[in-house]
Amino acid sequence: MKNKTEVKSATKHLIMFYAFLGLINIINSQNTKYLLFDNSKDTIVVDIDKTKYYKIDKNLFDITRFNEIDTICKNNISEKSYTTVDQLCIEGKRISDSLFSEERKKKEIRIVETNNQIFDKIYILEELTKWKYKRTRVWWIDY
Repeated sequence: MKNKTEVKSATKHLIMFYAFLGLINIINSQNTKYLLFDNSKDTIVVDIDKTKYYKIDKNLFDITRFNEIDTICKNNISEKSYTTVDQLCIEGKRISDSLFSEERKKKEIRIVETNNQIFDKIYILEELTKWKYKRTRVWWIDY
């Protein structure tokens, strides 16, 4: 009886360890992502509940979810950090597929319901001046 309890306990710890490793892999892949708001083609949409969204490339990003808005100097952002919605979709699918194949080998599957679980922080940058941006942390409505 004692051996069964020890085996169950060891199994639980092993499962928690693998879940923790999976979480670490996700965290390591989560860099801050910046999308540029283009006044000529992107819009701000307000729904019935007065929730504001950025609409970029037919995708909605909730402005009010985190309520994190500030200004940032253009020099503080690396050009490599800029991305597009298409690039985010491709990278999110790649990371999700990688996690799925790793977890399938371990016979434990975690479902990624939204790219917000993959990308820790997504910001929309609106150009205020040539050297200054309004930076808004957003929630991607991708479900």
